[in-house]
Amino acid sequence: MGFFSPTSRDDRQSAAPTDAGTNYLLWIDGVGTWLVYLQETLRIGGPGKPGSSSPLRSEWADLALLSNLSRHHATITRSGESYYLEAHAPVLCQEHPVNDRVLLSDRATLKLNQDTILSFTQPTALSTSACLEFTSFHQPQQRLDGIVLMADNCLLGATGENHIVCKNWPGSVVIYRQGDQVLCRSRQEIYVNEEPASQGAVLTPGCLVSGPELRFRWEVIV
Repeated sequence: MGFFSPTSRDDRQSAAPTDAGTNYLLWIDGVGTWLVYLQETLRIGGPGKPGSSSPLRSEWADLALLSNLSRHHATITRSGESYYLEAHAPVLCQEHPVNDRVLLSDRATLKLNQDTILSFTQPTALSTSACLEFTSFHQPQQRLDGIVLMADNCLLGATGENHIVCKNWPGSVVIYRQGDQVLCRSRQEIYVNEEPASQGAVLTPGCLVSGPELRFRWEVIV
């Protein structure tokens, strides 16, 4: 247990307030680090200018990969229950060139330029949220294990129908939107900052969620 962000308690207290228009990092003990992305549009591109303050984004892209990509290489947009990929530079989807825009299906393979490969999945029909994983070694400046394009909720648990598979967890946790807030709940006994949260509790930047055999931190990212 325990590879959480080095962010200090003072930093966490001064972070931006919770709202559904901000993006977050999930630091999950024994599982990894995931970006929870709440906006409908994700711009993907190459690295930004040296000295950029963000480890994930650039001046031109919401997700800036350390790869030989155009500044703004492609865009993924959520529209209702569907996701579309728009190419601004060479992109293959399922080995077919994308000349304009294409509807993404579950388990689609996206190849940007020659060697940057992402996998798009929608693990469950119970949610319109989707996932992006790094099939090739190309990553943003800060290493991630994946991205949840969160529409309505984000499911964490041991089975493959969760957005984030946590193999050793005894139960599941759902993170969901309610108005302009993001909350979590579970059928098992969980706590947010040591307060009972099984029936639902608001996630605030820097909060710690814990329970039997599980623990994760919810960090705001700019």
